[in-house]
Amino acid sequence: MLKDKDIASDCIEMHKHGAIDLTRMALECFNPQLRQTFITMRNKCEQSQSELSQMATSKGWYIPSPGADASKISKISQSLSEIS
Repeated sequence: MLKDKDIASDCIEMHKHGAIDLTRMALECFNPQLRQTFITMRNKCEQSQSELSQMATSKGWYIPSPGADASKISKISQSLSEIS
Protein backbone atom coordinates (compact mmCIF):
# COMPACT_ATOMS: atom_id res chain seq x y z
CA MET A 1 0.00 0.00 0.00
CA LEU A 2 1.31 3.43 -0.94
CA LYS A 3 1.94 5.88 1.85
CA ASP A 4 1.48 9.64 1.64
CA LYS A 5 5.26 10.03 1.52
CA ASP A 6 5.49 7.78 -1.55
CA ILE A 7 2.67 9.60 -3.34
CA ALA A 8 4.24 12.98 -2.59
CA SER A 9 7.62 11.79 -3.86
CA ASP A 10 6.07 10.46 -7.07
CA CYS A 11 4.20 13.74 -7.62
CA ILE A 12 7.37 15.77 -7.11
CA GLU A 13 9.22 13.64 -9.66
CA MET A 14 6.33 13.83 -12.13
CA HIS A 15 6.35 17.62 -11.91
CA LYS A 16 10.13 17.72 -12.46
CA HIS A 17 9.84 15.62 -15.60
CA GLY A 18 6.80 17.59 -16.73
CA ALA A 19 8.70 20.87 -16.46
CA ILE A 20 11.57 19.41 -18.50
CA ASP A 21 9.20 18.14 -21.19
CA LEU A 22 7.31 21.45 -21.37
CA THR A 23 10.59 23.34 -21.68
CA ARG A 24 11.63 21.11 -24.58
CA MET A 25 8.25 21.61 -26.27
CA ALA A 26 8.52 25.38 -25.90
CA LEU A 27 12.04 25.41 -27.33
CA GLU A 28 10.98 23.32 -30.33
CA CYS A 29 7.79 25.28 -31.00
CA PHE A 30 7.69 27.70 -33.93
CA ASN A 31 4.24 29.17 -33.23
CA PRO A 32 4.67 32.05 -30.71
CA GLN A 33 1.24 31.60 -29.12
CA LEU A 34 1.71 27.88 -28.61
CA ARG A 35 5.25 28.49 -27.34
CA GLN A 36 3.90 30.94 -24.75
CA THR A 37 1.24 28.41 -23.73
CA PHE A 38 3.96 25.81 -23.08
CA ILE A 39 5.97 28.36 -21.08
CA THR A 40 2.91 29.24 -18.99
CA MET A 41 2.21 25.55 -18.38
CA ARG A 42 5.84 25.00 -17.40
CA ASN A 43 5.74 27.90 -14.96
CA LYS A 44 2.61 26.48 -13.32
CA CYS A 45 4.24 23.06 -13.18
CA GLU A 46 7.33 24.54 -11.49
CA GLN A 47 5.13 26.35 -8.98
CA SER A 48 3.23 23.16 -8.14
CA GLN A 49 6.48 21.24 -7.75
CA SER A 50 7.79 23.91 -5.41
CA GLU A 51 4.64 23.81 -3.29
CA LEU A 52 4.72 20.01 -3.13
CA SER A 53 8.40 20.05 -2.17
CA GLN A 54 7.78 22.57 0.60
CA MET A 55 4.90 20.49 1.97
CA ALA A 56 6.91 17.27 1.80
CA THR A 57 9.94 18.97 3.38
CA SER A 58 7.82 20.30 6.24
CA LYS A 59 6.63 16.75 6.95
CA GLY A 60 10.16 15.32 6.75
CA TRP A 61 9.36 13.29 3.63
CA TYR A 62 11.68 15.14 1.27
CA ILE A 63 15.20 16.33 1.95
CA PRO A 64 16.38 18.88 -0.61
CA SER A 65 20.02 19.08 -1.56
CA PRO A 66 22.05 21.57 0.45
CA GLY A 67 22.30 25.06 -1.00
CA ALA A 68 25.50 26.51 -2.41
CA ASP A 69 27.33 29.14 -0.43
CA ALA A 70 26.85 32.80 -1.38
CA SER A 71 30.35 33.23 -2.85
CA LYS A 72 29.84 30.38 -5.33
CA ILE A 73 26.42 31.71 -6.33
CA SER A 74 27.88 35.18 -6.86
CA LYS A 75 30.76 33.83 -8.95
CA ILE A 76 28.46 31.79 -11.19
CA SER A 77 25.99 34.66 -11.51
CA GLN A 78 28.80 37.00 -12.57
CA SER A 79 30.10 34.48 -15.11
CA LEU A 80 26.63 34.05 -16.61
CA SER A 81 26.03 37.80 -16.81
CA GLU A 82 29.26 38.19 -18.78
CA ILE A 83 28.00 35.72 -21.39
CA SER A 84 24.89 37.69 -22.27
